[in-house]
Amino acid sequence: MKKKVLCAALLTAMICSFAGCGGNSASATTTTAKATAAPAGNDVVLDADTGDNDTSVTASGIAGKILEEIPIASAFEKKKETLADYFDDLDVDDIEDFNFTICASGAYPDEIGIFRFESAEDAEEAVPVMKARLQYQKDMYKDYTPDEYYKLEDAVISQNGKWVWYLVTANNSRADEIVRSHF
Repeated sequence: MKKKVLCAALLTAMICSFAGCGGNSASATTTTAKATAAPAGNDVVLDADTGDNDTSVTASGIAGKILEEIPIASAFEKKKETLADYFDDLDVDDIEDFNFTICASGAYPDEIGIFRFESAEDAEEAVPVMKARLQYQKDMYKDYTPDEYYKLEDAVISQNGKWVWYLVTANNSRADEIVRSHF
């Protein structure tokens, strides 16, 4: 009898842990504005039409749209208090809204980071921090999973006013198009 209760408790705990690994279901309203061409490689692009004052655009909504088309295995959304573990020297107090989703298993380099800062200057200061994160990932995955390295080679780091996005996915150019469609 004790074994059956123990097995049932373990099974319940396992099912609950799987349920917690779901992706985002938040949605965002698309705004119309001029978008520029996707950057080549790891270029940072500054755009004039920022969507900074449009409160219907959320980081989680944008990330959710990306994940609908370009899923991340074992996707897990990180909390604000953990961002410093991934982005050295990132001033999290300057972040108004964000979504940072990673492959929780660590088997793949996939990461989506969408950040809205308090000011365009704060966003600009965050770009080198994102570049440092990308370099760290490149150094780590070069020998760990060389078949996944292509995701890092054409990763996207871009700024648009108060917004910065960091994209390491199986289709970075499409992920970038999705982000830009919101501005």
